[in-house]
Amino acid sequence: MNIQTHPDIWIARVIGILAIALGFVLGIEGLEQPESLWLPTALGLILTGLCAQGYAFYRTIIEKIQPEDTKDS
Repeated sequence: MNIQTHPDIWIARVIGILAIALGFVLGIEGLEQPESLWLPTALGLILTGLCAQGYAFYRTIIEKIQPEDTKDS
């Protein structure tokens, strides 16, 4: 699998990694300032990143188990 044939998988992986990383950074800031909106925002970013990683994992599994004769060109 390469990036030219399956860009949706790679885009989901990159967005997932970035969202999770940014969520953890904002979460640290949110723990230092509990009354701010940083903590709920961080939790939302982490959840978004996990959903994106789940989608990429699902698409990868589907791509691997799909027979060669039914794959799109």
